Formats: sequence, structure tokens, C-alpha cells
Amino acid sequence: MTVTTSPGATCYLYGIVAAELELPAGLTGLRDQPVVKIPYGDVAAIASPFHAEHGVAAREDLLKHGQVLDAIAAIGPVIPVRFGSALQDDAAVETELLEPGHDRYHALLGELSGHSQFTVRARYDERQILTEVVAENPAIAQLRASTREAAGGSSYGDRVRLGELVARALEAKSVADGDAILRRLESHAVAVNVRADPGVDQLVDVALLVENSRRQEFEQVVEDLATAFAGRARMRLVGPTAPYDFVAAEE
Repeated sequence: MTVTTSPGATCYLYGIVAAELELPAGLTGLRDQPVVKIPYGDVAAIASPFHAEHGVAAREDLLKHGQVLDAIAAIGPVIPVRFGSALQDDAAVETELLEPGHDRYHALLGELSGHSQFTVRARYDERQILTEVVAENPAIAQLRASTREAAGGSSYGDRVRLGELVARALEAKSVADGDAILRRLESHAVAVNVRADPGVDQLVDVALLVENSRRQEFEQVVEDLATAFAGRARMRLVGPTAPYDFVAAEE
């Protein structure tokens, strides 16, 4: 099945899959247009009709682009195509995208087969973690008590020192807890991508490529971690999603 375009329409692109992959029934993309495959050899592009003059609404269309990819990722490997990418028609998709990259796409899809990306994010409960910091650090507890007793009469220097001590203690705690979480997760993944420094209140923001055969085991580990950190941190698991962190998006 191919995209049927009307005059002025183009093929909007979402991703690249194995040619034999069956798409979810009724899947729609931008502007609620039907999502279909444009096959070439062993691979196929995922596309839908799109009128370029309508433009791309950043948030709404970006969300829809991701939803299409994630719906496909739930049933098989997919190589994401960069948001906003479109080609003139089916022939252009074949000659400009699929034909020159066919062998590379086929090999990459083979490597991704049987794997899914998950993202784990954990963030401290700020009030609880500050209580822990004070309880575990006598110097902070003493300085905090003295500045409170002095109220408006406490020195600026004491307040600055208190803030510095708390910040250092929070950083040390977040590094230790974050590393502990990562060690548990890494042992259940074949690849890991730790996002940019999450900050002192966010323990981890990490993408993991997990074998589908170990998915239940991996999800149980995340659940166990959420239980272990209950009351101290909130943990969120997202996935399965397209492998955004492990495959460079095609232009």
C-alpha cells in the first residue's frame, strides 16, 4: 500500500521499518491522515499525505510524530526520521531515502530487532530529602537551628554558608543514590544513555535499550526501585518507545 497524494501534497515521513512489518490497524498521523508503508526491497518508509502549505505546528505535530513512532515501536523495530521531514512523492521516497540507505537500514533494523527503548526518570521529594540532609549532617542542623533562632538577626554569612553546606550535601546524596539506581538498571540493559546532568533533585534521567525477552524482569527491577525509594523519590518509567537515544534520526 502506498500514499495517495493529491495535487500539492507531499509524503510526510515518520520512520523506517522492515518491509514485512504489519502496521497497527487504523494508525493515523499528522492531520489525522492514514499512516502507511512505502516499501523498497527489505525495508519500508512510514509516511502519510501532508500539505506543506499547512505548515507544521510545533507541539501538536511533534507529539503526533512521536506517537506514530512509539505505536510502531511497540510491535517492531523502527528507525526514526527527523521531525518535519517530507519528500515529494512515493518515487522520491524510494530513490532519495530508501534506495541509497537500504543496506544500512536493513542491518540496523536487524540489530534493533528484539529490543525496545525505555526511559527511567527519578526525582527526589524535596521536603523529605531536605529533612534527611539536616538529620544526617550535625553541622547543617546546628547552623540551621542557630539561624532560625537569630531570625532577622542572623548574619548574611551564616545563611550563605548554610546554603552551601546544604547544596554540597544534596549533591553528594543525589550522586550516591543516582549511581545506585543506575547500577541496578544497567545490568538489565544492552545499552544505556545517561542524559545531561539532571541536577541535585533529579536522580536519574536515563534511556535503556532492553531485550524484549527480559522486559518483564526489567520492569520488575524498576518497580522494586520505586518501592525502595518510596517517600524519598518519585520514579517514572516510559516505554516502550522508538529508539531515539540509540539511533541517529534520519534526515
